[in-house]
Amino acid sequence: MKTKIFILVLLFPFYSFSQKELGSFSATGSGVATAYLSDYQCLGINPANLGFSRSPGAIHLSFLEVGASVFSDALKKKELKDELIYGNKSNFTLEQKVTAAEAFTNNKLAINADVSWLSFSFLKSNFGGMAFSVREHAAFNSFFNKDFSEIIFRGFHAPYFDSTYVNGTDTTGFATVPKSLGQLADGSHISGAWYREYIIGYGRKLFANEKMALFVGADVKYIAGYGILDISAENNALKGFSALTPFMDVNYANATPSQIAGTAMKTVGSGFGFDLGATVTLFEKLNISAAINDIGSVKWDGNVYQAKDTIVNNVTNAGFYSYSMIEEMKGLIQDSSIFNWNGLESRSVSLPTNLRFGVNFKIKGNTSIGADIYIPVNNQTANYEKAIISAGGNLGIGKSLILSAGFGTGGNYDFVVPVGITFLLKSQRMEMGIASRDAITFFKKNNPTVSVAFGFLRFNLGKIAEEL
Repeated sequence: MKTKIFILVLLFPFYSFSQKELGSFSATGSGVATAYLSDYQCLGINPANLGFSRSPGAIHLSFLEVGASVFSDALKKKELKDELIYGNKSNFTLEQKVTAAEAFTNNKLAINADVSWLSFSFLKSNFGGMAFSVREHAAFNSFFNKDFSEIIFRGFHAPYFDSTYVNGTDTTGFATVPKSLGQLADGSHISGAWYREYIIGYGRKLFANEKMALFVGADVKYIAGYGILDISAENNALKGFSALTPFMDVNYANATPSQIAGTAMKTVGSGFGFDLGATVTLFEKLNISAAINDIGSVKWDGNVYQAKDTIVNNVTNAGFYSYSMIEEMKGLIQDSSIFNWNGLESRSVSLPTNLRFGVNFKIKGNTSIGADIYIPVNNQTANYEKAIISAGGNLGIGKSLILSAGFGTGGNYDFVVPVGITFLLKSQRMEMGIASRDAITFFKKNNPTVSVAFGFLRFNLGKIAEEL
């Protein structure tokens, strides 16, 4: 039951979140963020943009901006939506387990999540802009080779186990030529992270003349960690690390000196990070931006475990019974016949540092076009496997509507076509909108990217005191 609740928290309310680099509904529909977003929406993306505003009002306030993005090249759209999104759990037959193992062999699953619970920003031309936000982030991705996929889904029926022993209702699979887990899973990985950010930033105009303006900014974030899981096998060697909130109720075979008792949703790590950014505006039309984000680390010091590579010669695990991967994963990592976990006092892990570059050209009013590139600097948990490149635009229709569209590729995803719509109400003092990261998914069955981002309570208040 607790795992069910955790999944609801992790995927609330779309089940819903969106991927971190485009957590704002204002940007998800076009794929353009680094040189476009301003006020609190640019925190964690490019804090230099706090120095200007793309909408009226000195104060911007939001109580909820959320979204979701789930991709798999192993599942069909119906399977992904039914089990990963709506939570309709299957009960696989042995034949279905064989099919599932084949589907996930050399294929991936990626879930990225972001929700801004409360956000606020203030801008005054001779002072600059300040912003504050409380945000939740979650990410999960996996990739399995053939042997590991068969063990995960088929358990003791996997071909690796060439004999079985039945004792009443218990079955054990044995391998007469045993291998280490690192050998069996070589090239595979399972990773995920869940944490909350309390972030504050400042940006301002540093220089300006008739042709050019330079904006710079920075933000700092306190990070409360609720969970991390990072398991990978490379060059026939396994490494793994885990720290999960006691609310998850994951029970390892061995104790740990960092154990946190109880079943409450307590933090198991904390740390600090910061972001730096700069934007050059030419002729009040063209923004050119660069930023480096997530510099810092988190010290995980609760329920900390490290996985040790071990020989897998027998298991009693029957394998996964559904595509509810996060829920099924709990049983897998608790299985001491597969994973050998040893307790640790603590471990520090760097944040998923990334570089961002972007351009945005304002055509007129709310109409603009632009492009973005997101480059992962390290391979830490929750970072993307490769660069993300996107381009798109926003079309303002009168003063009450903005239509967005674009295209993108890279990261943990295939080629996508984002679309979105934003409504501007009460002389643009209130915004509400909804966007999808991939419109193509609506028309295809395979390799789906099911995504949504929306916000209903974004307010633009007050009046900027001086001309920026």
